[in-house]
Amino acid sequence: MNQEPDSSGNPGEQKPGISIASILGLSVFLGLITGAGAGVSFILPVTLISALILYFKRDKIAAADVKKSAQSHAKPAKSHYAWPEPGQFACTVSAAPYQKAIEQLMQENSIRFETATAPQSYDFRVELIPDASNPFDTDVVRVEIHSHTIGHFSRQQAHSFRDKLKEMELEDQITTCRAILTRNNETDGKKTGYGVKLDIEASE
Repeated sequence: MNQEPDSSGNPGEQKPGISIASILGLSVFLGLITGAGAGVSFILPVTLISALILYFKRDKIAAADVKKSAQSHAKPAKSHYAWPEPGQFACTVSAAPYQKAIEQLMQENSIRFETATAPQSYDFRVELIPDASNPFDTDVVRVEIHSHTIGHFSRQQAHSFRDKLKEMELEDQITTCRAILTRNNETDGKKTGYGVKLDIEASE
């Protein structure tokens, strides 16, 4: 005797759905809630209407529940690797081309250097971003904070830093570290400038 093929697709694959018992239970509950507020005469109509709606929408309701459950069990995004903090801030990066960006950053964060003669510094956490988009140097490493580029590694620093990323299997990944923003006091009539020092092992 020949058996007709199952037109529903893969026999081992079940579509999401909710049971008839669940539909009836929820419909009765909605009917009773409505009857308690609007009158006993509304219990049966509301129960029947709710049952019909839930029955024809059962696949969509179940699919939404499955999606919500999957999202709730999804793994959180992996955070960037944070470099150890020796507390020496021995790595100075080139910040001269980014003075306007640094000034904008200071304005957005209400950072003020009180006097021209008292050296001060401000502590941040920055992102170190390998950037291969430069056609003249594919080993560029940018220093960013709050989407502002405030510095970049020298060529030698970038090569050494990228070698270290490879050793740690972090190649081309964004990492973070502490940094301080410093001010170069005005001397010989030159305009005050700002510098950036990173709290990582210096790679000169």
